[in-house]
Amino acid sequence: MAPMASDRDEEIRNSLDKLYAHMDEVQHDTRRRLGIDALHIVDLHANNWTDIMSWINSTYPKEEQMNILVLQFSRLLKEIYWLELLLHNANYPIMYRNLRYVWEMICQAYYVDAQHPNLTLDDQIEKARAIEDEFYGWNLVLRVLSETLDESEEYVRSNFQQLWKRLSKHVHPSSKEMDIVANADFSILVTDSFNEELARQAMKTTDAVFDLVYVILFRRFSKTRENARAYKFLDEWKKYLPYTARAVMTVSG
Repeated sequence: MAPMASDRDEEIRNSLDKLYAHMDEVQHDTRRRLGIDALHIVDLHANNWTDIMSWINSTYPKEEQMNILVLQFSRLLKEIYWLELLLHNANYPIMYRNLRYVWEMICQAYYVDAQHPNLTLDDQIEKARAIEDEFYGWNLVLRVLSETLDESEEYVRSNFQQLWKRLSKHVHPSSKEMDIVANADFSILVTDSFNEELARQAMKTTDAVFDLVYVILFRRFSKTRENARAYKFLDEWKKYLPYTARAVMTVSG
């Protein structure tokens, strides 16, 4: 027979239940006030992830899929569902931390695969470990975006460095991060509560980061562009993912 929980265990569980009950209230408030938009992240990006993975699987042989970029992209479905959950719980700062992680993770994977395409998956993972203390952060992102967007580094700096800096403010302790949140709703610094301005900005930022993630995937797996050009949601990409839409309409590369 399992031992009975102590009074202390029961007290802690009751406290957690109260906290989680508050989270239920925040989720309900988010869904009520955002309406159908509350499902935007999972509706757009989980479907994109599923279809892009399907196109890679149907277009490329298995051995060409055994690389670090596919491995890291395969992890993103879990990230998408967590981003949706964080949105519903009004935890916008953690959304930004996760988005910065996703962005750099995919850039690192692309860089390693592009530099060492003939290595095994295990060796590519080891190579990623070897470079992560020397080539990381914005310098890595700058290099990869310049290549995958076919743009100059100056263009990348002008269009994406501010986004990178904004996400980074939520990764490192920063008075700017506190200002961003407190100016919209000071109470969000100490508890979770819905704020429409912050929620919509978080959704927009999620689209911006994943727009670049998809560009990287289509650059590496360029044969899948033919599938994408016939995609039934291509008009949505033009609205929410302009760089992805541009990338898939590019025939060469």
